[in-house]
Amino acid sequence: MGKDYNGSLIIPVILPGVCKSREATTPRNQTAFCCVLTTERQIMTLPTSQTNLQKILVSLSETEIAVDPGSVAQVVVTMTNRQENPDRLMIEVEGVDVEWYSIPVSAANLGAGAQSGERIIFRVARGAGNRAGAYPFIVRVQAMETGETGVAQATLIVNPFNSLQMELNPKRGSATFLRPLNDFEISLTNESNEEKTFDLFASDQDNECAYEFDTERVTMKPGQTLTIPLATRPKTSAFFGGMRLYSFTVSARAVDNPYVAANAHGQLERHALISPGVGIFLCLLAIGAPIAYSLRPKPPIPLFINKFVGVPDKVNSGDDITLSWDVAPGYQQLIMMKQVGKQDAVALNEQPKPEQNVGSLTTRPEPLQTTYYLVVRGQNGQKDLEKKVVVSVAPPPAAKVASLKYFRINPAVVHQGEPVMLSWQASEADKFILDPGNVTLNGAEQTRQIVPDHDEQYTLRSFGKDGKPGNSKTVSVRVVGKDICIAEIVSFRAANTVYEGDKVRLTWKTRYARTVRIDSDQGAVGDVGNPLAGSVTIDTPINTPITFTLTATDTAGKFVTKTYTVKPEVRPIPVEPKPTPPVDGTTVPPTGEETTVPPTTGGTTSPP
Repeated sequence: MGKDYNGSLIIPVILPGVCKSREATTPRNQTAFCCVLTTERQIMTLPTSQTNLQKILVSLSETEIAVDPGSVAQVVVTMTNRQENPDRLMIEVEGVDVEWYSIPVSAANLGAGAQSGERIIFRVARGAGNRAGAYPFIVRVQAMETGETGVAQATLIVNPFNSLQMELNPKRGSATFLRPLNDFEISLTNESNEEKTFDLFASDQDNECAYEFDTERVTMKPGQTLTIPLATRPKTSAFFGGMRLYSFTVSARAVDNPYVAANAHGQLERHALISPGVGIFLCLLAIGAPIAYSLRPKPPIPLFINKFVGVPDKVNSGDDITLSWDVAPGYQQLIMMKQVGKQDAVALNEQPKPEQNVGSLTTRPEPLQTTYYLVVRGQNGQKDLEKKVVVSVAPPPAAKVASLKYFRINPAVVHQGEPVMLSWQASEADKFILDPGNVTLNGAEQTRQIVPDHDEQYTLRSFGKDGKPGNSKTVSVRVVGKDICIAEIVSFRAANTVYEGDKVRLTWKTRYARTVRIDSDQGAVGDVGNPLAGSVTIDTPINTPITFTLTATDTAGKFVTKTYTVKPEVRPIPVEPKPTPPVDGTTVPPTGEETTVPPTTGGTTSPP
């Protein structure tokens, strides 16, 4: 006796049948005793009669329920709610395998003082695993609202059933004069649900055979299969005579119940040393051997291959050769075969005709070496004759290596759920493999749209037409949330020097922007053209400092801004150009007087 963690007493209770062996009385994964949890102020006993302290009374229609394996038995549980308030009572069974019972209605709503009866149906499958015996169990009824419980004890009795299976292997044996003993094997299976002891017997109708078991009595557990050797031999042997067949029966009977039995039938052949057929054959052989020798056929003409050649014996890959042969007559069939390298030899598609002992055919050998065989099959069991020709084939030129020129991703930064476009260009490529995913792409493909859900790195591998790998390239994508702006402003400035009264041309460069807008502190400019890079000329002349704001918006509507202030400068005074000296060396006077220079070839007029 002890306490659990809730302060309740644990009282071990010995149930009926516990004194038996655990194997016979305990179902699978169950123990042979039960524990009743009570508080220190209240002790519950297991019998169906309840103490006055219980508020949930439980009684069973039967305390011992017998069930035959494969059939059904039931017990009625009567529940009484002695609490002051209505409650929902739940039925539980403890102590037996959950596969052995079912509760059609496991809960009932009862008012104060009300009573209800529900069924527990027991159904034990017919199998050796469900052993016969008594299995104590407890029916527990618990109030769902207050937690009050009531219990009742009963015993489930699983009745025994008997079944025995026997097989004989082999079914038939053969006893000769020199080897009369035959070995058989008996396969015995106890399909009952209780341990049984069996005696073994063997007999034949005429009592002409002797039988010897390895053991004549065996004890088997439920479901156990044993293989028992059986030696059988005829009691008498014959030197001369025909075959005689004995039929025998092997039986197994239970020691405690002779009606539990199984039989298997076998046969044993007894052969004499010399049968009548053999004796007659020996007599005929002695008479006919000299006659057969004198009438023996003449040996066939030997097979001979006069010629078997291949021209030429060295070729380049893709070239043909001519095979020629000349075979002496007297054969049955000609077969032409080829062997590439160390592979197995196979027959050629084109074969010589049976009567074509001299001929030729054209074929194409395979690199690096192809061996051709001419097989000549003779008549009347002659041994085949064979000759071979070896042709060396130069390997084909090496295939060009696949080369991946570029592999790009656009854009490299996206929001979750937005696609990216992979693009590439390669030469001499037959296929590509895109990782992750090991996706095979055709060599003609150059783009693939993907929707990444997290930061990812993509690798594209190229392969040539011969299957050899080429180079590979890798790109990366960064995936951010919808609340993060991915647009970037790389630059925003004026493309020219601005003087008072001039127009300004603004240039910009962005990344990952969907739209671009320019505003100023003196009025809106509006959306502009290419959001990635471009320029725009402001038509309004600039006379005072003005601040422009560039707003780049991404695909999720998030934006980033950058400002640029244009401060117009005072236009410088134009500088008069210096007079150009005459080509002929005439000096231009420094005064403001206009001087005319005589025209010469390639000459110019100096400005004042």
